[in-house]
Amino acid sequence: MTRSKIRNRLQNWLLIFVFSLSAISASGQEMFGVTLGNYNGLTGSMLNPAIMTNTKNYLEINFVSFHFFVNNDAYYIPGSDLSIWDIWKEGTDFPVYGKKQHNYLMYDNKRPKYVANDIRILGPSAMFQYGNHAFAITTGARMFTSGNRVPYEIPVFGYESLQYEPLQDINFNDYDFDAASMAWMEIGLSYAYNIYQFLDDQVTIGASVRALWGYAGVYGAVNNVDYIVLNDSTINFNNINGSVGFAVPVDYNTNDYPINDPFFKGHGFGIDIGVVYTKRRYIDNKRWERPCDQRYEEYEYRIGFSILDIGRIKFNRNAQLHSFDDVSVFWQDFDTLSYSNVNQIVGEISNTLYGDPDASYRDNVMKIGLPMGVSLQFDYRVKQVKNVYVAAIWVHPLRFNLHTLRRSAHLSIIPRYELKHLEFNLPIMLYEYKYPRIGFSARFSFLTIGTERLGTYLGLADLNGMDIYFSIKLNIAKGSCRKIKVPNECLNYEYGYSDKQKAKFKKR
Repeated sequence: MTRSKIRNRLQNWLLIFVFSLSAISASGQEMFGVTLGNYNGLTGSMLNPAIMTNTKNYLEINFVSFHFFVNNDAYYIPGSDLSIWDIWKEGTDFPVYGKKQHNYLMYDNKRPKYVANDIRILGPSAMFQYGNHAFAITTGARMFTSGNRVPYEIPVFGYESLQYEPLQDINFNDYDFDAASMAWMEIGLSYAYNIYQFLDDQVTIGASVRALWGYAGVYGAVNNVDYIVLNDSTINFNNINGSVGFAVPVDYNTNDYPINDPFFKGHGFGIDIGVVYTKRRYIDNKRWERPCDQRYEEYEYRIGFSILDIGRIKFNRNAQLHSFDDVSVFWQDFDTLSYSNVNQIVGEISNTLYGDPDASYRDNVMKIGLPMGVSLQFDYRVKQVKNVYVAAIWVHPLRFNLHTLRRSAHLSIIPRYELKHLEFNLPIMLYEYKYPRIGFSARFSFLTIGTERLGTYLGLADLNGMDIYFSIKLNIAKGSCRKIKVPNECLNYEYGYSDKQKAKFKKR
């Protein structure tokens, strides 16, 4: 492979990573169309595993569910200049702005940037309820990119370059921000149990445990960076205190994709736990003989609490961990930093900061935590209108270090209309407690499709991201047993024949 091809490939990798971490501010949403409602026990377990015993299905089979969400709070294209539908049209000309001929504009604010992009696939999976117990087995794959408190000037420099004079000669002193991206596959087992039932009160507990196999992971954590951009080629770093770790499917010396290298670079575990209190509408504990005879018990309201994505992945194959501890440097010719492979650029940075290309290396093992969060759910059946419910969902991130993926915070109210083969949801959300959004989803029997950015598709919002999800799932409802056909004639059980059958034996 020629040097130019090696350089181009590495530049592509770095461009994708930098864009994901500093340009994309995406919010991992909860797919309310497939996680709420009384026909979503299997997919609802992604929000609270304890929900599985209180749904209208006793058996669910998921064929495939997919979610893609990306939202950018740094750059945008005005909706009047380009719509999301124009992107898919062949020959569409993107608008051009400013002297640098960018195809997008930059939001003019000094707010820190929060990043969380969740691409999720739920593969072949199944859930089964047997009385007070519910079980599920799931398969899936995820890619999650996140960032926390990214300083506002970083995307500005990315947009304007170091030549941007309004930010030169300013002493920036930033603390505790990070960015990470990770891709993995998982297989999980879930269990829920009605631990308490008395009159119209019911309490259910649930848990999901997933085995994780990490395909790739990378993170950068900055405890402190104190710096001044003097001109387009010189940065004075007064202090740098942080770390970086990576494990990706690339040979760090050649940038080739190793053929014999293990496909997975690490492994770990993930856990969800939850509890649901249900105020039942009826007190009905009717006995049943077959699982399909189980009765669904309508509720007045239910309240759930869950902790999601507890765990981490430990990367110990093709992994490197580097640390920069209270170092400083007057870095001239910063814009001429050259490289042809990963090890070279890491070595040059280490050599510049420490005077030794190997001084920053710490270990061949690194860890990235899952996007842990706490969630509170409330679901109310509207008595005055049949088949109408209103839910309220609160999700907040939990983090204990700077090498953990960050889940997005949001507060949502979701009215829905629900029938056996038809359902509509209209989520009204306050993302990160400050950005209002409206979504919509519809379920037609086995197919659910939805979005949590409805304004993007209607042309009512600037083009700064998109969201779409769908689910193909088979629902087998409770009480769906086929009735045993009973003959109209009275049976003579004493002799085992009906009156009609006995007539055949009469002598003529």
